[in-house]
Amino acid sequence: MPVVTPPRDYTSAIYGSVLAASVIVGAGTSRSPWALAVILLVSSAIFWVAHVYAETVGSVHGGWGMAAIRRGLRHEWPMVFAAVPPAVAAIVAGWLFRARDGPVAWAALITAAVELQVWGMAAARAANLHGRALRRTAMLNLALGLVVVVLKLCVPH
Repeated sequence: MPVVTPPRDYTSAIYGSVLAASVIVGAGTSRSPWALAVILLVSSAIFWVAHVYAETVGSVHGGWGMAAIRRGLRHEWPMVFAAVPPAVAAIVAGWLFRARDGPVAWAALITAAVELQVWGMAAARAANLHGRALRRTAMLNLALGLVVVVLKLCVPH
């Protein structure tokens, strides 16, 4: 009997991308590249554990047993992974711009916004969206990314 692979769930990756972008907005432009990278990774790890805990309480992954908790940690791991590209972008931008904090934050934010688009389109493809539904999803992804950018412009630090 062939092994049936469940469809890939992009929810945690999308949530992680939005979380990373919001952490960058909240951190402002006065963080060093390494500090911003650490803030991104630690924040996503905290939210990952909190999310798995909330889903464990709700028995989403099968209850309170260690197997269910491990299943939840594995399933929600993309939430942490989504913080890695913006963290790397912060470090690389710090090296390229000689640690000028403004460009570092913008490089990380743009990376998170692009990542949001990629995960959103992957989810749309996995859901077999085509035509109008695919275009609408792309526009919603773009709108969410633009909202985060506008927030970055509006939140003074």
